[in-house]
Amino acid sequence: VELDINFHRVFHVDVISPTIDLIVWFRLLWADPRLTWDPLDYGNLTKTWFYVADGSAGGETSEIWTPDIQLWNLETGLADGLEDAYAIVQHDGRVYWSRPGHLRPACKFDGLDRFPFDHLTCQMEFGSWAFS
Repeated sequence: VELDINFHRVFHVDVISPTIDLIVWFRLLWADPRLTWDPLDYGNLTKTWFYVADGSAGGETSEIWTPDIQLWNLETGLADGLEDAYAIVQHDGRVYWSRPGHLRPACKFDGLDRFPFDHLTCQMEFGSWAFS
């Protein structure tokens, strides 16, 4: 499973909580051999779209399997922060799932002691709940 995050902007920083709200495109890419087909058998169809609902992996109304990737140091979970979206499935089983939304990690801000000349950092930890 490949994970890519395209950061659009910082929406809000709360040094008291301490949390950060980021507007992003959250993208996953993986291969599922159960979703392969021969394009010649289907009118040269090389890709199709499947709806993934509930905003999270394995949602009850999802049409395909999706990886169990979560933000471990979460303030708000991915299911609540990201939009439902279609996943693009290629005939060779490659799946690309891109969703816009908000990432809201709980942070351990470093650098507050140098205010107003601080440079805050917030590490995000991603992984699988089932296979951790």
